[in-house]
Amino acid sequence: MSGFTQLTPEWQAWIIENLQRGCLAQSIVEVMIEKGFDPMFANAVVFHFSTTTPATQPDGAAASPQ
Repeated sequence: MSGFTQLTPEWQAWIIENLQRGCLAQSIVEVMIEKGFDPMFANAVVFHFSTTTPATQPDGAAASPQ
């Protein structure tokens, strides 16, 4: 299965915002896959940002960007 392999500034901001809120990386990846991103790409991107973005408060699940 393939999908989107490019990240818009809106998606990048959404990933960072959700990681800062303390959302689980897996829930972010799941939303991205549901929205049409390639699963390997989504995992790699979220992993990248999760290692460079500090969480501020635990929240759990991520909601997709508007």
